[in-house]
Amino acid sequence: MTDVNRLADRVAVAETVARFAWSQDLKDWDGLRAVLAETVTMDVSEHLGAPAQELSADDFVVASRVVLEGFQSTHHSTSNVIVEVEGDHAVYRSFVVAHHHVPADEVDWLVVRAFWFIDLRQVDDEWRLRRIRVVRKAPFAGNPGLYAIAKGSADKAGEK
Repeated sequence: MTDVNRLADRVAVAETVARFAWSQDLKDWDGLRAVLAETVTMDVSEHLGAPAQELSADDFVVASRVVLEGFQSTHHSTSNVIVEVEGDHAVYRSFVVAHHHVPADEVDWLVVRAFWFIDLRQVDDEWRLRRIRVVRKAPFAGNPGLYAIAKGSADKAGEK
């Protein structure tokens, strides 16, 4: 592989992960589906304590909607990105700071500071997320109960 091809793959991997973050924040569920492999392992065991789950891409989108629909806004920002490419496999590592907001009587915001470890595969010349591991490295800032408040907001919206 030439240096130019290696750089092109690294840029494409970073852009694919950026699209992942953007699609979550814009609640662009078709855009989210477009960056996923057919199966995706979501590992938030070191963030929320839940065991890792392997999901179909469509089920991953449904699960993401359940978590994110109740938030009025989210903002996922990554930095200190490292991309390693080996053939049709890539590993993306970064810091992520995720801001969450939902109107609430108490503190209405939550900030998560974590690492993203994302494995990608190249499928038909496109990079697709295959495994996402979120490792929270600091306590929550703001209201750690905001996930439950957001879920309640999403449930109420679904009743209408």
